[in-house]
Amino acid sequence: MTYDWTLYACLFLALWSAMVAGVFSAFSEFIMSALSKAEPASGIEAMQHINRDVIRTSFVAGILAIPFLSVALAIYAVTAYEGIGRAIFVLAAATYVVSVLGTTIFGNVPMNNRLDALDGKRVEARDYWSEYGRKWTRFNHVRALGSVLTAGLYLAAAITLVSSRQV
Repeated sequence: MTYDWTLYACLFLALWSAMVAGVFSAFSEFIMSALSKAEPASGIEAMQHINRDVIRTSFVAGILAIPFLSVALAIYAVTAYEGIGRAIFVLAAATYVVSVLGTTIFGNVPMNNRLDALDGKRVEARDYWSEYGRKWTRFNHVRALGSVLTAGLYLAAAITLVSSRQV
């Protein structure tokens, strides 16, 4: 029972990743849909406020903490476990880092920054808004799916640890 903390870490990261997936899914499924139906200037202004406010939330702290915790846990797993258990930890970390963190940094954030710099009443902003809605939502789907996969992988890691009696 010396490795109990790894089981708890798996369960914690699974739950946390699932909650992140829920937020991303909600945004993709109905928030972006509703914003796209508003007048462009109103949708742009609302999204600009959302993007400015989200930076200072526990949600962003959470999505930024998961990759660090995941990589640390994967490094530990490489030294402490063998076989499929080790592989699942590494795959969970890689899945989250690439699909959530990578997509956020290289997809959603640059789009948010560009949107933030626009005046919603100008033609160029209205033109960008329709492109933004489509592309940003696609990126967000990737983040939601990556978070769900990460949650599933951490649950699989926990099951593997218990079934192989490594905890």
